[in-house]
Amino acid sequence: MELNNSAEGGTNGATVSAANSGGASGNPFDSTVGTPTITFDNTQALGALSYRVVAGASAQQVAWTSASHGTQAETWGRFYLWSSSAPSGVTGIVRWVTGGSQAARLRYESTGVLTLSDAGNAAEIATAAAIPTGQWVRIEWHIQFVASGAVVELRTYNSPDSTTPSENLSTVAAGLGVNCDTVQFGSFNSATWTGWLDGLQVNNTGWPGPITRRTAPLIEPRTAGVRATRW
Repeated sequence: MELNNSAEGGTNGATVSAANSGGASGNPFDSTVGTPTITFDNTQALGALSYRVVAGASAQQVAWTSASHGTQAETWGRFYLWSSSAPSGVTGIVRWVTGGSQAARLRYESTGVLTLSDAGNAAEIATAAAIPTGQWVRIEWHIQFVASGAVVELRTYNSPDSTTPSENLSTVAAGLGVNCDTVQFGSFNSATWTGWLDGLQVNNTGWPGPITRRTAPLIEPRTAGVRATRW
């Protein structure tokens, strides 16, 4: 299983839907939820377009569900984040779901740090430093969705094309859901926040690494075991 989406097939300003999220963007999302909506946007983008999320009173997500994602006991994934500022309060930006219930969540805290939490939103790992704002940051994860002894890893790259993490965090978690059939991207709380997401990927085989579709600068050499995504 490998799913990729770059937003490149959209129309600037258009609301994202399952129907218009495929084509040149890559693997279409299976569902979208929430108001206000997520839109295609060219204000900040790795290519021509990205996904603009304006967080507010209601949760809003794009999602790959079991129809595309299947049921996985272990996943890796990636997205790029451009944030105008830290949110006014905690907001979830990625959520992993099993059978309709949360298995894990990546939270963006008002302090600017990222926290990967379990099914009950108890923090398992957190970045030591706030995520830089006003620039692209690459974020990657590896999660085992098992009953006990689940390995959870989070890597951040303040230089978004780098293969050397700014932070490389891992732990063994006890409170995750078993298996994962859906991954959602967007916002999950009522905090005020504006951000852009790009280069979304999820797979069940290994660390994604940086995307390679950019024209400049040249991508630095990749270490063994890191796969590049080619669109």
